[in-house]
Amino acid sequence: MVRSLIIAVFCFAAMPAWAAIEIDSAGELKRAVWRAAPGEMITLAAGEYDIADLKIEADLTLRGQGAVVLYSSKPVAKGLLNPLPGVSLTVENLTFRGARSPDKNGAGIRNDGRYLTIIDCVFERNENGVLSTGDRDGKIVITGSTFARNGHGDGYSHGIYVLRASKLEIEESEFIATHIGHHVKSLADETIIRDTLLDDADGTPSYAVDLSKGGRVLITGNTIIQSVDADNNTMINYDTSRGGAAQSLEIAGNKIVNRRRNGRFLRNDTDLTPIIFDNEIIIENRARLDYEESRPQY
Repeated sequence: MVRSLIIAVFCFAAMPAWAAIEIDSAGELKRAVWRAAPGEMITLAAGEYDIADLKIEADLTLRGQGAVVLYSSKPVAKGLLNPLPGVSLTVENLTFRGARSPDKNGAGIRNDGRYLTIIDCVFERNENGVLSTGDRDGKIVITGSTFARNGHGDGYSHGIYVLRASKLEIEESEFIATHIGHHVKSLADETIIRDTLLDDADGTPSYAVDLSKGGRVLITGNTIIQSVDADNNTMINYDTSRGGAAQSLEIAGNKIVNRRRNGRFLRNDTDLTPIIFDNEIIIENRARLDYEESRPQY
């Protein structure tokens, strides 16, 4: 069933109409996306939607109403949703579950587009929660979302992997038990992670945050928990092995919990002096943590 609600707005002169489309099946979702005009909002009724590689060709908002799960009963080529180049997508209150692909890189969202906004969503047991190969001038914003048990297990898939973007901003979200890969791998020009939980739990992740293209980085107000059997003893990695330049690195006001023997807080393989201060350090299980503050000079 597809219902369109047309609201015409008049203010001295007629303004363009805005359509809100409500759907309740996978088939209707595909048709609504294919027919959507730029800027439309599609509202999904509670339920499960079996989709694969649904190409987003126009700027859209997809919003779940109640418990909405997107999944695929067959392998995907790229992901459950695939915004195409130049496209901006906003998703809200959706669960992306179990994306798998033959190349072991299946994603809840494979973003080839420009702007991606994720609000109050869940990504669970995908090979990648989000894999973004999109626009160098694009921006990715994630807020209020959970990434749980993502990763194929070969170390090449992650909670979120941003290959290119001008900015990645993560706020008030959770990354839990990523399987072997990193919770957050960002090659964006600027990366901001604040008020977020990065918890290894029992997922044996590698880095909590991998920043192997340098850039401008702020990590603040987070809780970072390294498990006793984490795949890597380092929590945060900053280098320029993937190009880019070391510009700024500030890590402040975080709660750091280390349970791994001979843990290391930061691997900084650049000449940049990072700014590290006011982090609460908690050591458990008789572990050790290599940690050194470098306060800003005013």
